Amino acid sequence: VVARPLDVEGATRRIEGLLNDMHELTFRDALGPRPTIVDVLSTLLALLELARRGQLLVLQDAPFAPMVIRRESAHPAG
Repeated sequence: VVARPLDVEGATRRIEGLLNDMHELTFRDALGPRPTIVDVLSTLLALLELARRGQLLVLQDAPFAPMVIRRESAHPAG
């Protein structure tokens, strides 16, 4: 087994770029068309870090419902 490093910085740039174009996106949108497990983990960690910084909100209406990511209006991405 060869460990592949996570790319949280790349995922952060991808999410910020998407939020510059759209006000709201889903977790699936943030992952891209053919995500690997590294993409999933990198994107999740990037979302948590951006939420911690106050740059975006991660919302989920109910357990197992789709996660919605919104730009925090007070802190535009970029």
